[in-house]
Amino acid sequence: MKLFPLAIALVTATTALSATVALSQSSENESVQFTCGQSYDPGSGKRVPTTFAWASRGKIAFVSWKSQVFKGYSPLRRCQEVSPKFQKAYENGTLNYLTNAIQGGQRVICSVRTTDSACDTVLFTLKRDDDTRNVLQQLNDILDGTAEGPVEQNGSARDKIYIRVDMQRFLQTAPVERNNATR
Repeated sequence: MKLFPLAIALVTATTALSATVALSQSSENESVQFTCGQSYDPGSGKRVPTTFAWASRGKIAFVSWKSQVFKGYSPLRRCQEVSPKFQKAYENGTLNYLTNAIQGGQRVICSVRTTDSACDTVLFTLKRDDDTRNVLQQLNDILDGTAEGPVEQNGSARDKIYIRVDMQRFLQTAPVERNNATR
């Protein structure tokens, strides 16, 4: 009969520990927010729509959107639609690798958990004349040494390329925008 209070204590402790782990994982994911904003482009002398990663250190530029090629999708609209996709991939833990794929007849860049999995989150569509290797290399350059690759996948998709992403390292080491006043 004395086992009953011990069982209640054990269940309570296990529940409390599970809740603590869940809260710490949730707050870790919530500590980074991908948003659309504006950054200064020294080449054009103008401000351009940019996907930023907001981390505890501040605002980090991730992708600047300049292409006018997508009919009906201005750079601002692409920024506004793609930034939440980076957020979703980050929260789902699928921003470990970036790769290229074909979805709906269009070439896309997407996030995947491992180099043997299909696209988890389509991040953005490429222009017809974009070289997927070049785009992935640019993303690799953006991550400035925090990614290994590009790594080619050996398999049925000859042109499948994967880039390993260490987002935590990127968020800790990437340059922070000077004007951090507003989110």
